[in-house]
Amino acid sequence: MEIANEKRLRTLVVTGADSAHYGLAGDLATSLREHYGSQYQFAFLNFSPTTLPYGLPEQFDTVVDVSTDYHLFDATLGYYAAFIAAKARLPELFPDYDCYCWIDSDCWFQGSQSLPRILQCVENFDICIHPEYDPHYFMFSTPNVRTIEIYTRNEPQLDVTLLHRPMFNTGVFAMMKSSKVWPLWQAALADLRNRHKAGENVYFSDQIPLHRILHTLNISIFPLRAIDNWQIYASTPRIDQASKTLCVPTPPYETIGLVHLAGYTKDMILHGEGGQNFTMRYSDMRDYFDGREPAYARALLARIVSEQEAADSESARSREKRTNRWKRFKRKFFAKLSD
Repeated sequence: MEIANEKRLRTLVVTGADSAHYGLAGDLATSLREHYGSQYQFAFLNFSPTTLPYGLPEQFDTVVDVSTDYHLFDATLGYYAAFIAAKARLPELFPDYDCYCWIDSDCWFQGSQSLPRILQCVENFDICIHPEYDPHYFMFSTPNVRTIEIYTRNEPQLDVTLLHRPMFNTGVFAMMKSSKVWPLWQAALADLRNRHKAGENVYFSDQIPLHRILHTLNISIFPLRAIDNWQIYASTPRIDQASKTLCVPTPPYETIGLVHLAGYTKDMILHGEGGQNFTMRYSDMRDYFDGREPAYARALLARIVSEQEAADSESARSREKRTNRWKRFKRKFFAKLSD
């Protein structure tokens, strides 16, 4: 098979985030620039109608504001990126490229091997994407509860055989501009938007509609290996102190090329051999491997302690109020009895 030469393709790497995830986007950008320099054009979609923090825009070649509909959205509806079909509209948002590679903002690169592997066969397939299968994911059920809930909410008449097909993770994918997946994906997300406008209780996920498209239509798929989109929630990596890398947990301990901090793993606190607390965010891992106190974990723990103290204080005040109310009631009650 002819391997695509991404250097002759006009390739764009894209991510996006709202204000709650700007820090993660900064980590992703720092990791990409550290390992790839200016080899790839890198674009950012700003989901929130807020000014980007100092220094973040300078980490990207292009920044596009897509927050126009943010006021129409809330988290109970799902994901804003799906609400505006951001991932499915990359050729529309950035028309001057041959190839597009999306990387979720809660990912980061460990080394310079992943992007070439992700892009190596992009010209020969409709999509390059990771099916969430790996021997190390054996503790994670398929289909998972979340998949079933979203499918049930969006497609009550679903053919249940789909639920037993591998989920494709849309946190990392690559497609040529000419791929037939783009219009199919756009149409599926537009249908969700129309149903929402009509009053249906749908959930905006770009992953679930793409899962149905890839398993029911004639789509050619190049499956990315887990090391190029490692799901921390499904398997915690091995920490190799000697090489200062995160590795596959079992021999031969391959180096993970791209780490994905989906869901709760963004703020999952671990404890190092030297007693340090750290998360698997890129900035924390750099601090940890360099012998510094991981700054994000320190701030996160301080916030947790502060919130717990505030909750305890509020609880104490509530108990005091209940006690005082009971005392007032007893005084009034026994005063009436004495009358």
